[in-house]
Amino acid sequence: MSTPLYTLHRILLAVLFVAASIQPLAAQNRDNDNQNIREMSLEEALAIAEKENFQIRMAASDIEITRSQYRQTNAVFLPQISLEETGVSTNDPLSVFGFKLKQESVTTADFNPARLNAPDPYENFTTKLQIQQPLFNPDQLFRRSAVKNQLRAAEEQLKGTTSYARFQVKDTYYQLLLTDERLSVINISLKAVQRNEEQARDLREQGMISKADYLAASVRVRDLESRQSEAEDQLQLVRENLRFLLGMGEKVVIRPTDSLRLASAGVASITDDSAVENSTLKALRYRIEAAEEMVKSSKFSFIPSLNAFGSYEFNDNVMFGTRGESYFVGATLKWDMFSGFSNAGKVMQSRAELKKATVAYRSQSLKTQMEIKQARRSVIQAQKQFNFAEASAEQAAEDFRIRLDRYEQGMETTSDLLLAEARLSKNRLQRLNALYQYNISLARLELLLEQELPN
Repeated sequence: MSTPLYTLHRILLAVLFVAASIQPLAAQNRDNDNQNIREMSLEEALAIAEKENFQIRMAASDIEITRSQYRQTNAVFLPQISLEETGVSTNDPLSVFGFKLKQESVTTADFNPARLNAPDPYENFTTKLQIQQPLFNPDQLFRRSAVKNQLRAAEEQLKGTTSYARFQVKDTYYQLLLTDERLSVINISLKAVQRNEEQARDLREQGMISKADYLAASVRVRDLESRQSEAEDQLQLVRENLRFLLGMGEKVVIRPTDSLRLASAGVASITDDSAVENSTLKALRYRIEAAEEMVKSSKFSFIPSLNAFGSYEFNDNVMFGTRGESYFVGATLKWDMFSGFSNAGKVMQSRAELKKATVAYRSQSLKTQMEIKQARRSVIQAQKQFNFAEASAEQAAEDFRIRLDRYEQGMETTSDLLLAEARLSKNRLQRLNALYQYNISLARLELLLEQELPN
């Protein structure tokens, strides 16, 4: 075998073996100079997402909306106070005489029949302070309790949304690491097979190898170039998704500083799945309690309500005058004896909503238990799959080394060597995929449990 070919395959072997342990450094030279490169760890990405993620911000707004609705229910206890100024001008006999009485300005001359029957136009300005005080409204009290539970459900929903957003960030961050490392492996393999293609071309021109061997080397280059283009496109897509999850601008290029790793998570310690109640279940439980309060509210709409009212006013012939003081107080006992089955229909509706909320909680509870068990199994299976993929990558590397030595001794063809190299590259990519699957399975389990597992 010629010296150039021997040197080439020694370089090829060294480069491919280094590829198994390198970190994704190739991306550092691929970013455009006019883009803002930002190095970011996973914890930094999660912290940014908790502040800037759109879904989290909308869930926080839902809390503010529900909190404002709860504040409105303070009207069940607190009085309603209003101040108004009303001005009128009239020549209506009864109104004119009444206004003069309110203004305490009636004189003997006002009893003249001619003036009583045909008075001149007269102005009256009323300054009135009105107060309405709720006393006993049981249906509104239960409605207030229902809104309070809805507020608690919204707060739990925010926690659940935050947990899911963190899971999405982890997933996308891991995809970015996977795609970047995958592209690094492809780039290194591509450089090696490009050198092999150049050497094969020279050897073909010298008549030392067959055309089939040269074409095999050329096809392998085209295959890796296609994979490289696909990986670069996927890398841009994942970066865009991560920027969106973090609410960042389009010109920011996120460069991860962490790496995919195999953590020894305390999965086996989680045995009592029935005791787990995450934010989604808590939110549903509060919705059940809210529905129960609404059933009580609709039932108590048949009970009479009692409210007090009062007013204090001034009547004068000038605006904001203070002549002619008077007050008016009273109370109203109201009993809606028949409302065209409106109240009965509300009772039926609230009962149906309570039943629906109860079924939803039961369904989600069983689903959560099932998903936790599946997630635990997925983590364990992913760890076994990684161990298998790592062993396969080691075996492929050793097989490639042996075939390279045999090739240098003329005992293997170029096609056999290329197949061994392709198998080595494939197994290393499978190892990366298995490592990603392990990390994402662990993140999914943490999402369901809403806790960070000990590593």
